Amino acid sequence: MSKKPFVVFGLVLVLLAVLIPLWAFRSAGDPARGRMEVPENLKAGQTGFQDNCGNCHKLYAAGTKGDYGPDLDQKLAPAGTPEGPDAASQIEGTKTSVLNTLQEGADDPTVPGRMPAGIVAGPVADEIAEFVAETAGRG
Repeated sequence: MSKKPFVVFGLVLVLLAVLIPLWAFRSAGDPARGRMEVPENLKAGQTGFQDNCGNCHKLYAAGTKGDYGPDLDQKLAPAGTPEGPDAASQIEGTKTSVLNTLQEGADDPTVPGRMPAGIVAGPVADEIAEFVAETAGRG
């Protein structure tokens, strides 16, 4: 009896059982790598979001899957086309809204509990707000 079918079966088994899951976990399972490539000027905000907000909030660009707070891709998605004539004012409005929420907290009646005020402040809050405003709903 030939050993060739057993060798082929063994190679296929290794491919299916080891290499494919390894590739899948490395490509999409590490939030630190992010799910969406962001410009260099937003990297600090992406990291800040992952560290301070990602446990509660889902945001595709950050690679976070928080399940307690609102999904920011849905809640803050831009109206119309992201590159339209109102894009800059929408981004600025979203940034202001995120900064206010970071400073004052949020009490959303659809979500049990509350987002406390002052989770982050100063330059870190600015970086996170800029990142969220530029990326939410655009992934």
